[in-house]
Amino acid sequence: MRGYRLSKSGILSGIQCPKRLFLEVHSPDLMKASDGMFGKISLGSQVGDTARQLYPHGRLIEYQDDLSRALQETKMLLSARLEGPLFEATFVHSDVVVRTDIFNRGETGFRLVEVKASTSVKEYHLWDCAVQSWVIEGAGYPIERVEVAHVDTSFVYPGNGDYRGLFLLQDVTTSIVPYREQVPTHVEELLKVLEEDEPLVEMGGQCTSFFECPFKNHCSPSDVEPEYPLRILPHGGKIVGELLAEGMEDIRDVPEGRLEKELHRRVHRVTLRNEPELDLQAGDYLRGLGYPRFYLDFETIQFAVPIWAGTRPYQQIPFQWSCFIESHQNELTHTEFLDTTGNVPMLAFIEKLLIALGNNGPIFVYSSFEKTRLNELARMFPQFMKRIEAVVVRLVDLLPLARKHYYHPRMKGSWSIKAVLPTIAPDLDYGDLQEVRNGTAAQFAYLETIDSQTSASRREELARMLVEYCRMDVLALVRLAWFFQGMDSMT
Repeated sequence: MRGYRLSKSGILSGIQCPKRLFLEVHSPDLMKASDGMFGKISLGSQVGDTARQLYPHGRLIEYQDDLSRALQETKMLLSARLEGPLFEATFVHSDVVVRTDIFNRGETGFRLVEVKASTSVKEYHLWDCAVQSWVIEGAGYPIERVEVAHVDTSFVYPGNGDYRGLFLLQDVTTSIVPYREQVPTHVEELLKVLEEDEPLVEMGGQCTSFFECPFKNHCSPSDVEPEYPLRILPHGGKIVGELLAEGMEDIRDVPEGRLEKELHRRVHRVTLRNEPELDLQAGDYLRGLGYPRFYLDFETIQFAVPIWAGTRPYQQIPFQWSCFIESHQNELTHTEFLDTTGNVPMLAFIEKLLIALGNNGPIFVYSSFEKTRLNELARMFPQFMKRIEAVVVRLVDLLPLARKHYYHPRMKGSWSIKAVLPTIAPDLDYGDLQEVRNGTAAQFAYLETIDSQTSASRREELARMLVEYCRMDVLALVRLAWFFQGMDSMT
């Protein structure tokens, strides 16, 4: 036996990039995981736990920190031919260890079910299943059928913990054959990677496929990347590849006339001049709108496993809104809604929003997100459909206005509100907020807020941070609209 063992996830990391696997094993302290990555891990655990509930006679293999005992218990229970599947059944073959989600005896062999939080079967799921089946058969257990259980978004939760129908089973027994044939070669190569020096691998497409690599900062120190890399060209695609092949790395290296798209030419022009560009037509349009004016932002939550009856997996459920009301020029008042009770929030959300927005005046948003949620709420609550439709026609989206009429070099190809705001209102800084500084953090905060185990003082603290964050998003809209009208000067 060699000095290292591979796990299923380790093999997938190594297939993505051998350097990633090496760093995961030898330098895990260099990992910089995003909030989203931690969220996916938590999500996968929640989905897996729910899948187990659908098999009341299943047995969980304990000793996940003790490999030898997990292997021993797996072997013992399989020999006993007990009714129901095993969860976390553990197998080892050729220095590769796997733990299965659901492992059950079939007619001529065993049935392997891999549970995924995604809504369809992905290529990396096939690799995942291929590795598992190769190890399990190598350990002496013939595989009869391999399936992926993924979330069915058409499922409507009836309540009372009844999740029958949440998952769709897809047979991948045949689909994984070409992947499985490659597994022994990958295992041999990746074990060698772990025994040698850190591999030299140039950054490329593998850095984001299958997943965003948590070692990107290590592989691309900030002092090495150009100040304005070509990748910031919006939807650069083919032209970015061509320019890189020609030896260019910074947008300022691109010769005039080389770019065809108007948006690319604007990013190039503004970056070369190193000064912002604002088309005054944006202000002309906004000055033509009347008062009162409303500035609106929503926060939503998604559950892979629905917690409220009548909702679907991954449904965007609004739980918070924040609104500034400008009754006359520069005269602002603020109102908001946040439900931290843990009860279904949508009805109270829309009832109070309709009251706050009244019957007239433009409603400023940033992107089509709020419009989409409002249309969903109209379908959900037909008693408010006409009133919601009347609100929708009043929406004024500042994102296309900004994209068409404004660009600053520091935006680096992005028109997200968090990229635009520092260039027009540097006094408003999301970094000054506490734990809740982005949408992902807001979702985590909301989940903690509605958790019955959260203390009253912590719930109050989280609610305050959620209010501050959502308020900042709306204040950003106010400042952007004022800026376009010449009421704030460019920085």
